[in-house]
Amino acid sequence: MALFKFTFPIPRSFLLLLVGLKGWLNSEVRVLLFINKNKVLVAIKDTELGIPKKQQPRMFEKFFRADNVQTAETEGTGLGLYIAKAIIERHGGKTRFESEENVGTTFFVELLMNSPAVEK
Repeated sequence: MALFKFTFPIPRSFLLLLVGLKGWLNSEVRVLLFINKNKVLVAIKDTELGIPKKQQPRMFEKFFRADNVQTAETEGTGLGLYIAKAIIERHGGKTRFESEENVGTTFFVELLMNSPAVEK
């Protein structure tokens, strides 16, 4: 089994994903890491507010905050997910999510092993 370390931009983007989900303050959070021969997949899952279905297409927009998060009076600017996605994509990665309102959200980050962000 190989060990991998991430260079500077990737930990910052994961931190931004974590910070971008303020609902996690009272939630269980799981971070899973899957590695195969050519990809690294990180799944970050919470069990909190979830994202309303009709607002999901806007999740990675600059300054966007879902209505239910604003109603819950959580802090945030709506920049964390926007910046995290930009950093991940700049390193050839992909970001997506699955969410159900009042159940939770899972964010997925996928990087190719030959990405400059992944160092063996």
